[in-house]
Amino acid sequence: MTADFLPGTDGPWQSSRAKTLCRRGPRYVTGADLVRIARTLALEPWHFTQTAPAAADDPTGVVLDNARRRVTLRVANAAHGCVFHIRTLQGTGRCGLGDLAPASCRMFPALPGKGATRTGGEAVEEVRGGTGPRLDEEQLAEAERQWAADRDHWFELIARWNALAEKAETPPDVEDFQRYLLEAQTSREAGTPWPEDVVA
Repeated sequence: MTADFLPGTDGPWQSSRAKTLCRRGPRYVTGADLVRIARTLALEPWHFTQTAPAAADDPTGVVLDNARRRVTLRVANAAHGCVFHIRTLQGTGRCGLGDLAPASCRMFPALPGKGATRTGGEAVEEVRGGTGPRLDEEQLAEAERQWAADRDHWFELIARWNALAEKAETPPDVEDFQRYLLEAQTSREAGTPWPEDVVA
């Protein structure tokens, strides 16, 4: 018997999230999410991320190859969905990251940036199968504030990278971007200037 079926656990919430979210991979992932996962698992972020084409007006579009490519960076998907999605013996699923999961995943069924709106537009209390949200109202509000701050920093980080990439003599690749992400997030946490603004 797994925790999915034990009374008093968050098993129903985990199963509902797996069916709704994990099978197609997390959305609304920020650089802060990727750095947190990378540090905790002691993995370079390119080992668990993948790219997808980005629209010209997408603020998360990363410029690569002398502006010939514009991509978004996301947690990688496998045949069963998110690479961190674990299938239980009973066929249900849960996140292998636990509380390390991206903020948008931990907020499920709320959609980040949309207040208490559930995936699909329903009220956050009306979760599939009668399972309630994992976060209470205060926790959800705090998660929303943190996600918004991380999103704004993510947008600025990408805009700064794109400006640098367009002037680079050697075309940078996605691993170069992720190295910049790691350095920029460290600077953010330390309260120091952006990496390119540091004068020796």
